[in-house]
Amino acid sequence: MIPVSLLRHAPTTPTAHGTRGRWTALGAGASAAVLLTGCMSGGGGADVAAADFQDPVAGEVAEGSLEGTQMTFVSWGGGYQDGQEQAFVTPFAEASGATVMTDGPTDDAKLQAQVDSGNVQWDMIVSSAIQSAAYCDELYEPLDLSLIDTSQIPEGMPTGECFLPAMSYGAGFFYDADRYGDDPPTGWEDFFDTEAFPGTRGIEGTSSPTGGTFEAALLADGVAPEDLYPLDTDRALEVYASLGEENTAFWTSGAEQTQMIQGGEVDMIFGWSGRVYEANKAGANWKPVWNQAFLASDSLSVSKGSQNSVAAHALINYALGAEQQATQMELTTYSPVNVGAEPEIDAALEEFDVSRPEITEQMLTQDVEYWGENFGELSTIWYEFVSK
Repeated sequence: MIPVSLLRHAPTTPTAHGTRGRWTALGAGASAAVLLTGCMSGGGGADVAAADFQDPVAGEVAEGSLEGTQMTFVSWGGGYQDGQEQAFVTPFAEASGATVMTDGPTDDAKLQAQVDSGNVQWDMIVSSAIQSAAYCDELYEPLDLSLIDTSQIPEGMPTGECFLPAMSYGAGFFYDADRYGDDPPTGWEDFFDTEAFPGTRGIEGTSSPTGGTFEAALLADGVAPEDLYPLDTDRALEVYASLGEENTAFWTSGAEQTQMIQGGEVDMIFGWSGRVYEANKAGANWKPVWNQAFLASDSLSVSKGSQNSVAAHALINYALGAEQQATQMELTTYSPVNVGAEPEIDAALEEFDVSRPEITEQMLTQDVEYWGENFGELSTIWYEFVSK
């Protein structure tokens, strides 16, 4: 088992627009005391029959089908979670009749304590795909796909036994167009070439690296995508070391990525597309390199031991609807995972929309299953490197 202590307990994923503990209720007609009791005990939805939710259609839930159910939705907090609540949690509660409590941020240590105690308070959780894969059948239960319509999920999106994608984004490298605009970098080899492209590189400094961190260096060193696994971590670290301390700056959160770009601290960054877009909104002029960037996603999962498992599956199915996914992008900037979604976005955000086929076809999909199986070891290796 991978120690929970090695995983990200603070919301440092790309979707963490902010952090805040929260208990709110979405649903009408119940007192706060009843809502909290329902949340703590699993609520009245424990006896909902799976047979009543067969043949699902993504984005739909039968009117009043979850009357009397009290359940809990958990995500990363901040503006990201606010957008999710508006896009699919609130309308799901209104349509199904469920009372949906919301909490956050996602924290596997807290979930571990709930599972160990047998008092699981959380039901449907937005986590990272790697964490959901790493803790499949320990903290997250295998999904019953007879209750979820997955037919509209784009091909190539990260999926697993215990999770489906919540949205999509790019984990790759981005550059200052004002500096390199006349002769821009085009691939990972350029990111690590400080002679042809002088300047400071921003790379991850956390103890739990983004999927693709080792792969990027190996691709730069000539390894073909089909030959990446098992990862040669020693070789990858040699490539990172070749940057030199004078050309390396470490970020430890998504917010710090944006700050580095806005503050002119780095000239290229291996980071998350949503954070670079945020910097551009604030006045930066940075461009993405989609060539062999990594298609990544947050995950939609159900807590192991949830007393509202069927209702949690129904909420996941609803969240995957075209309208819900389009609204989520409009509110959070992260790309939809429904082929029919048509978000109304401006040209600046469209450049960062990794659901566009012309972008997706250039990218590699995060191997979340490999990362999940080896996350403890990979995290230790990376932490030892950055701590030096």
